[in-house]
Amino acid sequence: MNTNITPDLTPKSIKRPRILTIFSVIVFLFSFFHFFSTLQVFIYLQILQTLPVTISPYYLAVEGLIWGFLGLFLTWSLWTGKPWSQRAGLLLSLAYMIFFWIDLIWIAEPDILQTRWLINLILTALGIPAVILILNLKSSRDYFSGNPAKID
Repeated sequence: MNTNITPDLTPKSIKRPRILTIFSVIVFLFSFFHFFSTLQVFIYLQILQTLPVTISPYYLAVEGLIWGFLGLFLTWSLWTGKPWSQRAGLLLSLAYMIFFWIDLIWIAEPDILQTRWLINLILTALGIPAVILILNLKSSRDYFSGNPAKID
C-alpha cells in the first residue's frame, strides 16, 4: 500500500470558490432560459408570424441561440477556472446589459416599457457591480490564476 502521498498543487487541485460556483450556476440558468426561449419561438413560429409584431421571430431565435451558447461558454470557463474567464465574464455581462436595454427600448411596447423600466434599471444597477465584485474577489482571482503561491 502506497502511503507516500504528495499534495497535488496543479491548478486543477485549487478549490473553486463557492461564490463562483453560484455565479456559474446562475449563468447556466440564463443560458438554459435563452435556449428554452429559442425552442418556444420554433414551436410557436406559425402563430408568431401571423401576429402584428415589429420584429421577426427569427431575430428572437437567433438572439436566444447566441446568448445561450455564449452563456454555456462562460459557464464552462468559469467552472474550469480558465485564466481569461474573469475578463470574459465581465465583458459578456456588460454586453448582455447593453443588448438587454437596446432590446427593451426597441421591442417593448411603450406602456410595458413605462411599467418595467424602473425594476430593470434597479436590477442592472445591482447586477453589474455584483458581477464585478464576484469576479474580483481575492479567492476568484486566485482560482483564475491557478493560485501562484509556490509551496516546495
